[in-house]
Amino acid sequence: MWRLERPKPALPSSYFWTWDHSTNWVPDDPGVINWGCDNRYLKQPETYVEDYRRLTDLAAGLGVKGILIWGFLRDAHGGVDAGKRVADYAAANGVAIMPGLGTTDYGGVYYEGDHPYSIDTFLREHPDAHMIAEDGWSFPASVCPSHPAFQDWLREGIDWLFREFAIGGANLENGDFLVCHCPRCKAHKASWPEEPEFFRLQAMSYLPALEMIGDDLLARKLVTWATYTGFLPGKPHKTTIHLTGSMQCDCPEITRRVPKSAITQWTLTGMVRPLRAEDPRARPLPLSAYLDDGAPEAVLDDPNWPRDLRAPGPRSVGFLHQGSQLLGASRYEMVVSTIKEGCLRAYRSGLEGVSIHGEVTSRHIPYALNYLAFSHFIHWPEDSLREFGRNTLGQVLGGEEEGEAYAELLAGWEGGTLTQAQRDELSNRIKDLNRQVMAGSQQALDRWQFWNWLHANAHGLNDKMTVSTF
Repeated sequence: MWRLERPKPALPSSYFWTWDHSTNWVPDDPGVINWGCDNRYLKQPETYVEDYRRLTDLAAGLGVKGILIWGFLRDAHGGVDAGKRVADYAAANGVAIMPGLGTTDYGGVYYEGDHPYSIDTFLREHPDAHMIAEDGWSFPASVCPSHPAFQDWLREGIDWLFREFAIGGANLENGDFLVCHCPRCKAHKASWPEEPEFFRLQAMSYLPALEMIGDDLLARKLVTWATYTGFLPGKPHKTTIHLTGSMQCDCPEITRRVPKSAITQWTLTGMVRPLRAEDPRARPLPLSAYLDDGAPEAVLDDPNWPRDLRAPGPRSVGFLHQGSQLLGASRYEMVVSTIKEGCLRAYRSGLEGVSIHGEVTSRHIPYALNYLAFSHFIHWPEDSLREFGRNTLGQVLGGEEEGEAYAELLAGWEGGTLTQAQRDELSNRIKDLNRQVMAGSQQALDRWQFWNWLHANAHGLNDKMTVSTF
C-alpha cells in the first residue's frame, strides 16, 4: 500500500465513509455486495477484519485521519471481538475508527444483533417506545427520543462504546428526517424555535449523546453528527433533501446548542456541481480547467455554493456521496474533479474536513485515482492538477515528471482532447512498461496498471469508467 510523504493537512478532520457490507477490499468473498445501504452482512466474518485492515493501511499511507464504519458492531461478523480487532489495528496505525452510532434509528450503538445496546433489543423491552408517525403509525425500528427510558439507555450505550473500544471518534445519525408525533414530542415544541421539525428531533437525541461523550473526548476525538443536508439557505426540497444540499433554515437551533467541540457533518453532495446535470455547463469542470489553475473562477461562481458562504456553528466537515452507490451509478467512477472542487470549496468555507466513500478496493484504478486525489487535496486544496501529478502521482509512478505527464494525459482523455501524439506517447509508455514487467519488475507492474487503464480508455478499448485491472 502507498506510504506518501505528507505535511500537516489543510483539512485535518477528513475521513473515509463506509458501510461494512459494501466495503469490498477482499473482492473474492462470496458475500460481496456493492449496492444499497442498511443491508445485511453476507460476507465471511473474517473478511470484515481484513477489509478494514487494508482500508486502514490506505488511510495511514495517505494521511487520512479516520474511517467511519456503519455496521461496526454486528453479530454476523464477530460482534465485540471483531470490533476490537478493527479498532485496535487502526489505533496502532494512527487512524481513528468512527463507529456509526444510531441514536433513534440505524441500529443504536450495537448495529445488529442480540445486545443490550441494539435498538431492536431496546424496543423489545420497551414496546411503547416506537416513534409515532403523524397518522399514528408506529415506526418498526425507530425509537421515540422522549421515551422515559431512552436517554439513560443511550448514555449507557455510548459510555460502554467509548470505554470498551480503542475508537477515535464516532458519527451520529438519527434516521433521515424522521419526526415523532407522540404527545411528549409534540409538547417539546414549546421549548424550541419555529423551524423544520427534523432539526428539533435530531437535537432530542444528539444533545444527550454529545453530553455523554463529554467535552474532553469531543476535543480529542473525531466525533461528528449528521445533518443530512447542506448549509445553503433557501427553499427546501421535498425529496432526497440530504442529496440536494438545500437547508430549510438559515441557522438551525441545534448548531447553537451542541457543544463547541462537536463537529457538524454537512452534506456537500448537492452543493458541488452535479455529475448528471442536464446542462453540460453545470456538470463538474473538466480536469483541464484545473490543470494549471487550482481555483478557476468557474468553480467559485456557483449559485449552489456562493463563494462567501460559511457553515453555521464553530466546527464543520462535509460529506460527498459522489463515487458511491448512494448517488446513482457512480460507485466505480473516477470523480477527481468533484473531489478537487469539494476540498477547495470546503477549505475556503472554513470547514475542517471532507469525507468520501472508502469502500472500493484501490486495485480498481478509477478509484485509486480518487483516493490519491483526495489525499492530495485535503493537504493542498488550492493546488492545480499538475501539482497533484507531480507531488502525489509522482510518488506512485516513480517520479515527478512521470506523475505530471499522467495528470496532463488524464485531463486530455477525460476532456476528449487527446492529440495523436499524446495517444502515441501512451502506447510507447505501455510498450516500455510491458518490457519491464516481463523482466520481472514489481514496480513497473504497479505503474503499468495506471498507464494501461489510461491507455486502454484513450484507445476506446474499455468502458471508460468501470474497467478494472484485477
